[in-house]
Amino acid sequence: MAELNLRASAIKAIKRIHDRVSGFQQGAFDEFHLEQELKSLSAHYARFVTNHDLLVGNAANAELEAHEKLWEGFKGIYNNACTHLNRAIMGAKPSQSAVMPVRECEVKLEPLAIPTFDGTMQNWLAFKDVFELLVHNTDYPEAYKLGKLRQAVSASAVPLVGSVYSGGYADLWKALKERFDNRRQLAETHVSRLLNIKPTTEDTPTALLFIVDTVHESLRALHVMGLPVAEWDAVVVPIIVSKLPITTQREWNMSCSPTEIPSLDELLTFLGQRAHSLSTTVVTWGNGVEFTSKSHQRAGGPSRAVRSHVVSAEEGKCTYCQGAHRIMKCARFLVMKYEDRITAAKTARLCFNCLKQGHSARQCPSGNCRHCGRKHNSLLCRESLSQNPSESVSTCPEGAVTAIASGNSNL
Repeated sequence: MAELNLRASAIKAIKRIHDRVSGFQQGAFDEFHLEQELKSLSAHYARFVTNHDLLVGNAANAELEAHEKLWEGFKGIYNNACTHLNRAIMGAKPSQSAVMPVRECEVKLEPLAIPTFDGTMQNWLAFKDVFELLVHNTDYPEAYKLGKLRQAVSASAVPLVGSVYSGGYADLWKALKERFDNRRQLAETHVSRLLNIKPTTEDTPTALLFIVDTVHESLRALHVMGLPVAEWDAVVVPIIVSKLPITTQREWNMSCSPTEIPSLDELLTFLGQRAHSLSTTVVTWGNGVEFTSKSHQRAGGPSRAVRSHVVSAEEGKCTYCQGAHRIMKCARFLVMKYEDRITAAKTARLCFNCLKQGHSARQCPSGNCRHCGRKHNSLLCRESLSQNPSESVSTCPEGAVTAIASGNSNL
């Protein structure tokens, strides 16, 4: 085959130049002689690349690995020859030697890994962006790009890549873009992924963050396609809220304005903060499991016991009377007057903001009172519980909840 002989001839010529320039002594040749050697080296390399591309374009799958190994081995020889010649040319120029010695500093960076593409439509955009940056938009030879493309795309998932393809790199990349760069299918895929998020009943950091990540990935892909995702809050927010656990839905609704349309950024921020609060262990001083930490003992003195407890409210169990209902529907609690509810919440060690155990109002991630906007539960709001309907009470007592939480009973 003519291409095979021409490529072999170019390899031999480049190796001869490499062996010759490797033994150059500083100052043995002038700048013009060295530049002529560099031109000859570039001409032989261009001849090698042309015939190598033709051989790879017509090669079967079984032959591609051999061509790739030849390319990798030959590339080092050519680069070394170029380095020797360029270094000798710099040393032969009077302007360089008269100024100051050149300080050489070679930094070898690890090559960036090219991601693989599994043939699924939802992963195409991420793969295409990275592959175009690292391979497609570079000055690498076409044969090298073709080899990298076949390494990155799974032949079992995309038979187009694994078949005996008659075209070169440009034809194969064009065929892949025609198949997967379909705006309609891409949009439908990511919208469907957003709509089909599986509703969860688990109020855990893992479940909440999975929803957050899925929303971010889907909308980011749609934004890259140029779709106005920033204007979809009124549609997307109710869809995402419907996928959340009942407890998280209730907390979200309590934190929202009753009249304004919430934004998607506000919802995702709320879910991130709630996931963080659910994964944080609450440590308090009080009645709980006692353990002694040696790191807190002073030398020669008595040990200091650290008491830690985390109390989690069971779903459907009243934190006041321990009945089979939530405190929001507790008949005994709801018939109480304002002062009695405050006393009952204090006795049961409830958070004055969400009426759950295990943390204080300052640590509570839930929203504020729906009636006055202060940091307490709506069931503990004096304004909503005024016993005399004709009496106008415009505000809740300043600092009432704080006083109770700190142990002050003078309400």
